[in-house]
Amino acid sequence: MNWTIQDHFSGATGMKRTLLLSLWVIGLAFSAEPFCADVRGDLATLNKRQEQLNISLKQVSPALVAVQDGFGAGSGVIVSADGIVLTASHVVDSRRRRSPRLSVVFSDGSTYRCKLLGMNRSADAAMLKITEPYRQGPNFPFVELGESGKLQRGDWCFALGHPGGFRQERPAPVRLGRVLSVGDRTVVSDCAIVLGDSGGPLFDLSGKLIGIHSMITEVIVENRHVAIDVFRRDGDRMEAGETWGTLQSEEIELAESPFFGTYLRWRDFTPEVSRVIRDSPADKAGIRPGDILLNISNQAFADPLELSALLVDLAEDQNVDVKVERGGRDRTLRMTTGRHPDERQRLEMEARDEITQEDEEHYRELKNQLTSFRRVGPYEKRSTEEMDRFDSVIERSRGCTVEFRELGRTLSLGTVMSRDGYILTKASELQNAVDPEVILPNGRRARMKELATDYEFDLMLVKVDTNSLAPPEWATEALPVGRILVTSDARGTPLLPGVVSVAARKLPTASKGFLGVQMGMQGNPVHVVLTNILPGGAAQRNGLQEGDVILAINGRDIIDTRHMAETVGSFPPNARISIRFQRQDTVRTMDIVLTPRFVAEDGDAMLGRYSDTRNLGKFASAHNSGFPEAIQHDTDLYPNQCGGPIFDISGKAVGINVARAGRINSYAIPASAVLRVFGELLNKANEKPARKASWPLHSDTAAEGFRPPLSSSLIGSLAGCDFLRASPNAGKHFL
Repeated sequence: MNWTIQDHFSGATGMKRTLLLSLWVIGLAFSAEPFCADVRGDLATLNKRQEQLNISLKQVSPALVAVQDGFGAGSGVIVSADGIVLTASHVVDSRRRRSPRLSVVFSDGSTYRCKLLGMNRSADAAMLKITEPYRQGPNFPFVELGESGKLQRGDWCFALGHPGGFRQERPAPVRLGRVLSVGDRTVVSDCAIVLGDSGGPLFDLSGKLIGIHSMITEVIVENRHVAIDVFRRDGDRMEAGETWGTLQSEEIELAESPFFGTYLRWRDFTPEVSRVIRDSPADKAGIRPGDILLNISNQAFADPLELSALLVDLAEDQNVDVKVERGGRDRTLRMTTGRHPDERQRLEMEARDEITQEDEEHYRELKNQLTSFRRVGPYEKRSTEEMDRFDSVIERSRGCTVEFRELGRTLSLGTVMSRDGYILTKASELQNAVDPEVILPNGRRARMKELATDYEFDLMLVKVDTNSLAPPEWATEALPVGRILVTSDARGTPLLPGVVSVAARKLPTASKGFLGVQMGMQGNPVHVVLTNILPGGAAQRNGLQEGDVILAINGRDIIDTRHMAETVGSFPPNARISIRFQRQDTVRTMDIVLTPRFVAEDGDAMLGRYSDTRNLGKFASAHNSGFPEAIQHDTDLYPNQCGGPIFDISGKAVGINVARAGRINSYAIPASAVLRVFGELLNKANEKPARKASWPLHSDTAAEGFRPPLSSSLIGSLAGCDFLRASPNAGKHFL
């Protein structure tokens, strides 16, 4: 195959050891919002984008494969009729293992043996060859190669892959985004990828392969892909069996060392020189503060890691051209590199106590990037310009979203279900609220009355005293994968874009019983002790508390945490179990009706900040799984942005956002289920009066899994590089 003319490949991230990249310095480099015409309500562009995505998804999806080596799993894409597969080198690198048994898996579950041809580890690029003939025709399905060198910032793209590994019951999720930065070896996009995606493909909207998923950071918009031009340049060598290079997964601060001599501020992946070290190579070459670095030795770089890798490849005392932008004009400066830092100098750089201006800016920007108020770059899919296109989409349903607040803090959004004040919201986000208020679309504040809750869907029906609300128009037909979506805020402003990643389905955890606790071993003698009570769980609804010692379940003594997990896990949702526990010096018995497991088991999309229990509910919803029917989409929600409606570009509400489940996936209850649950809750509310608040502690009062009304609720209590072996115990600390 002639890789200089052959078309596209694809990439994703494998499931090896979990290792996150350092978070890069994102400073205050100059970057102006590009001028553009008014795009408010630009339905023509949205419809064209939807049409392109529909056509391309149909064309390229058959060529996506999972890549397995017996140790972990990643993704890959076929780029030739005879079965050449592109993937990331860290997915298949076997330097620490003996003769891995490589195979690829198609979406229908069929498996084919394959072999490793070659790798460019420095770029995280690898090439495989399927060694069995295709069983469904003369040729393997394959995709066309694009040219990453022709990409522009802001170009639209979409990602496929197998996050968390291949699953027969879940098609490969689709994610839509934009190109944020392009280098010789790297493309950066805001198409969110995660562990298991490694090696999978990134496509432009025409369906051409422009990258292979490689690495991530915690920041949602920092998703790195191997530029497809790497395969164009090195494809012949890899196909011939060559393997070379070393994968660099952490930034080496050569730019700040005497080898180069600059401190940089990064903003929108653009490096501005903030300081120049006196008498350094950069100083002698004439680089000045305020310069924008464009390329070095004719090599472009997409982000700090690629710049670091570029500098590592340069020799000492090497003459190189450095292209900068100064005052709006490009100029090329001649530089002679210095000496690489020795080990002592490296350690001194890493251990320096000096807090630089760049460090402070990095901290501030990083803190901002991990909140719902982060600054949005001009090329992101949620930029102001792009969100303005949805104005006319939201216009027809403006006024159907409300906001729940307490003490000035937003708890959740809500969806208007009728003119006379019936509203659905996400139940668990209001779980610990004492006296929340509802902010209506006209800005009026209203008190609410809790009527009924569906714990499986985590939807609560409330009532406010008004007759002037405007429910949305609902679209109840099944949504296809790839349908473009948008979420608005309570003021009816387009807020977050998304795309249907996986069509509506019953989540696997919906069939598993769940108590809603975390546990540990404490005391003398040692017993199982509850260490955390999750909002919305059966345990909290029935009054179990942190510190309770679990003695027996259904009359069987509990030995340790594993025994308790196995015991509870053996029951289906809605099963009634009897728990005998000790609180202080009193032994009590309680009957509890289990819920579906509402915390994801595998953590496939849960990076450290998402899954750390200290951050429970901050980045991902506490109740994020177990839904009997849910649409998976890639909207970058925060937990307090759930509860409101989500729309397609027809302007109709297609569901209610119910959970942020991790880096790449949020869930919405589809419109058909929303309307059904609304009717059921309305009937339930009319059938019986609300029960008074109490904490039942005996089997005769706890049998129905009672949760007290809000007024009486208790208060308190990459994808990556070489990074992707999923822990067999991931998620097992929840019960």
